[in-house]
Amino acid sequence: MKKAFLDEQTKKVIENKLFHHVYQPLYFLSDWSLLGYEAFLRSQYFVVPELLFQSAERLDKLYELDILSLFRAVVSYTPKNRALQTSVFVNIFPSTLLHPDFHCFVDGLLSDYAVSKGEIVLEINESQEINDVKSMRNMLSFLRQNGFQIALDDVGKGSASLKNLVEFEPDFIKLDRYFSIDLSVCSRKQRLIELLVGYCKDEAYLILEGIEKSEDLAIAKLLGVDIGQGYLLGKPERFS
Repeated sequence: MKKAFLDEQTKKVIENKLFHHVYQPLYFLSDWSLLGYEAFLRSQYFVVPELLFQSAERLDKLYELDILSLFRAVVSYTPKNRALQTSVFVNIFPSTLLHPDFHCFVDGLLSDYAVSKGEIVLEINESQEINDVKSMRNMLSFLRQNGFQIALDDVGKGSASLKNLVEFEPDFIKLDRYFSIDLSVCSRKQRLIELLVGYCKDEAYLILEGIEKSEDLAIAKLLGVDIGQGYLLGKPERFS
């Protein structure tokens, strides 16, 4: 598709809020208890959601789209799931966290929506480099003080993953789906996951994304991965 057409569609989606969310479950592998759900934005105007965010960034509307998505993902999380004390994981761009208006947005969200500790997990998107480490640490501290938890998304995909693990001390480390593919037959992936399991001990929960085969799930559990996510465990679906 031509960028001009995509950009027009993006303006329409943002102005009229023409999107919804689907939710995919995450389970503790030790006892198969439900941790919560990850929210994924979907729109009938964009088969590939990444194109919507890329277009929004070109139009200087990424912050607007990102906070709209965050707000709607949270308020759409059903009372039933809140009563179960599960968590909702929502993706967010580093540039949104560091935007000068984000602090006020969070204050407004908290005034209208009582957040229990750990109920909302913000997944920091790895697609953007974080240059202002001090400001990011300050923002994450503010969020934690107000009941949010922090996850690093797609660790192992971006070049800054290891640095961010050290600097931001996430509550959850989400391994990119690359590591779950053929995990059962790849000793190198197994050794790396073993190292991360050791690193995360008593510090953070390790989540393996993209699990689609039972043999890969079995190895992940054997290696000590805390939490699993993927089509084998549940597909993203809308809440009824």
